[in-house]
Amino acid sequence: MNTRTAMAGVRDALLFHAVFFSIAIPVALNVQGNTLGIALVVFALAYNMALPLVGHWRGHTEWVKLWKFLLPLSIALPCADWMLVERMGTLHFPDHGIARLGGAVPLYFMGLWIMLLWQVCWLAMATRKPYPVVAALSLSGFLIWEWAARPMDLWHAQHVLQVQGFAIYPLIPEMLLALAALWMWNTLGNKPYFQQVLGALAIAVFYAGALSLSLLWIG
Repeated sequence: MNTRTAMAGVRDALLFHAVFFSIAIPVALNVQGNTLGIALVVFALAYNMALPLVGHWRGHTEWVKLWKFLLPLSIALPCADWMLVERMGTLHFPDHGIARLGGAVPLYFMGLWIMLLWQVCWLAMATRKPYPVVAALSLSGFLIWEWAARPMDLWHAQHVLQVQGFAIYPLIPEMLLALAALWMWNTLGNKPYFQQVLGALAIAVFYAGALSLSLLWIG
């Protein structure tokens, strides 16, 4: 991206996400139970339809391409959560009346992971040192979401080391996840799409392994 395109992309991305989350977060905080589940499904679908549409409208071709690359990764990542629920017993998702992957992870999470990954990758790419920036942004972002998950009744950790109600062990794997996503995008962003999908799925496997090792070492 040249400087002018990068600045326009950052401005539009910040505005899009400010508008989206100014609507989504208050709604999520003020509904419960099955209504919360329906709201999360709506927001996951709305985000993944609105983001590429706004990108097309504003002329951000790379914006849309990054979304297209990250979408299969976002869809695959709940498999790692499924492992944590069913095999590790370290994660619990409250019942909001929504169908679950393997009976463990609400399906709307397939559309939620991309909300943070897209932001941190896109903003980092507009800087001179994208990898340190994506590491810092992802660590901060996932820290906020891990902290907010329990009061928002999205998920909570159990049987692991916790600080203020959130688990420590996922933070480094989540940062590595964002770093891997950015590296894979820079490597495969101009390759055929099937290669991008395979790369995205490889990142999901890498993340599951990183979680397992972090749980072993930190717990």
